[in-house]
Amino acid sequence: MSALPLTGKRILVTRAAHQAQSFVRLLEAQGATAITCPLIEIVAPASWQRLDEALARLQDYDDLILTSVNAVDMVFSRLEKGVVPQTALDGVRLVCVGPKTAKSLQHYGYQPDLQPDEYRAEAVVAALTAEGVRGRKVLYPRAELARDLIPSSLTQAGAEVDDPIAYRTLPAKGSALQIRGLLDDKAVDVVTFSSSSSVDNFVDLLGDDVTLLTRHVVLASIGPLTTATAVKHGLAIEVEPAEYTLDGLVQALIDYFNPSGHSG
Repeated sequence: MSALPLTGKRILVTRAAHQAQSFVRLLEAQGATAITCPLIEIVAPASWQRLDEALARLQDYDDLILTSVNAVDMVFSRLEKGVVPQTALDGVRLVCVGPKTAKSLQHYGYQPDLQPDEYRAEAVVAALTAEGVRGRKVLYPRAELARDLIPSSLTQAGAEVDDPIAYRTLPAKGSALQIRGLLDDKAVDVVTFSSSSSVDNFVDLLGDDVTLLTRHVVLASIGPLTTATAVKHGLAIEVEPAEYTLDGLVQALIDYFNPSGHSG
């Protein structure tokens, strides 16, 4: 019986603790040993006021753009606290980025009305502007450090965009010594990054030693934005999937370690 394609590979998972297990399961299903060491944690905004005020006027909006599972969870957590009845969403077009975000939305009983094929902000802008957004009111609950691409592009195209902060991404505490030790001991084969924030925090934690400590490991990124952040820091990404999802990243790792297509 042939070995699973990632058997023997020790893969560092740097996702936020509450989101790591789905990735761990995917990796372990392919034979890998997944080592969880969160580099980020997702926390509430400094104030809920702007988001709550926007949600209280939910029926005034034409479109609600949700670009991550975190955004979905935070929006519905506020709705469930009674800011406004969830039925206020019924007249709003729901725009999603990526299948995980759509699945999270479905968990709350809603289907996305628009979901671009490519899982990035540029595709959302392209899909909406192709249909025309002039005069439309758009709500885009976002991460504190999110790029300005969606609000600036849609505003330029004639939309009225509100972009309250729905969550913040902070460095996870206590990871530095663990990660440094794993890399020093050559105890991991792959370091995975699923966001630009995780790359930034990885570099901050390791400081000037980051290049030296990663010279023996494969660095894997979930997509081009995360890769660009790594390159900015002087890191060489060797694995990036064609589909910017965790499933895509696992498949890209399988392809990297099994270039001939054989798993044994």
